[in-house]
Amino acid sequence: MSDKVKIAMIDDEEDLCLMVKANLEDMEGYEMVFSCHPEDAERFVKQEQPDVVLLDVVMPERKGTDVVMGIRQDPDMRHIPIIMVSGKGEMVYNNTKDEFHWMPNTQLVQDRGDIPDAKGAEALAEAYGVNDYISKPFTTDLLVEVIQEVLKRSKKRKDPGQEETPE
Repeated sequence: MSDKVKIAMIDDEEDLCLMVKANLEDMEGYEMVFSCHPEDAERFVKQEQPDVVLLDVVMPERKGTDVVMGIRQDPDMRHIPIIMVSGKGEMVYNNTKDEFHWMPNTQLVQDRGDIPDAKGAEALAEAYGVNDYISKPFTTDLLVEVIQEVLKRSKKRKDPGQEETPE
């Protein structure tokens, strides 16, 4: 059994998948598989049984949110952490209108800082029903940081004798 973290990426941009795969596998401890076919995402995830899934939001054949619902409904996969990825920008929360809306890429996710009238990556992930959210473009360092944090939170939820912690 490998002690590498296995990552499955589902994104319609093959060049991005290849670049992320090359960057992650250049680092020790990571193995990556990917699919550019979201219409078959659940079968792919079930077959690969990764430690974490990177999932694009906007794809031409199928929305990432539909894939999330399919994964979460399957008892063999619902435990797998999902990190939502999007090049559309960050979704921010407008307090006066009480709604989420997209805005151009900002440092919101990269800095993980507070922006007035904006909810961060954690709130967006919760809205999608996933473990975390990052926007494209992202650095390999940021991706690894998010993956490690998600795996750490996921492990805490599974450890016997510990209280379950909400995401």
